[in-house]
Amino acid sequence: MLILLLVLLMGLFAAVWGFMACFLPSQWNRFSDTISLADRWSESIPERRHPLIRLVRRLAECIGGLGVCAVGCWFTYLAGSSIYRRLTGQGGIPRAPISPEAPVSGTLPNTPAPAATALAVFMILAGVLMAIFPEKAVAVFERVWPASRTVTPSAAPKVMLVVRLCGVFFAFLAFMSLIH
Repeated sequence: MLILLLVLLMGLFAAVWGFMACFLPSQWNRFSDTISLADRWSESIPERRHPLIRLVRRLAECIGGLGVCAVGCWFTYLAGSSIYRRLTGQGGIPRAPISPEAPVSGTLPNTPAPAATALAVFMILAGVLMAIFPEKAVAVFERVWPASRTVTPSAAPKVMLVVRLCGVFFAFLAFMSLIH
């Protein structure tokens, strides 16, 4: 149940984050700067970009935000419906004993869908890579970070620790969703 609650909260956060990135870009920039401690951990890169590049970047932020919102809503729906089924007693343990005449299939009753398994394996790999190579993960984040910011050298150890912990957390959640 704790894992379902964590997935529900993660899905809600992702849905709000993606919605803001797609439809409220100035609030999203302000919010992402606030939660990322951008003033303390990063510095702005003074760089003038071509208007076409700014347009393509904004379009990519909208598409990415819409994708994050959709995946966050999907996670929220799955976790919410699983929590509801567990609380009402509709899912999980069968009500009647299984008879010997019951048909036997080749899969377990709680086997996740192939798409969910692929997503969980991807999240495990991404989390492990974030935990092992935090410098590369920060370099990727700096490419897509709003307002073209870079990590200050004095804050680099703190940022690396946070990236490692997030990678371990993502890998743990994905692994637990596979065995759940």
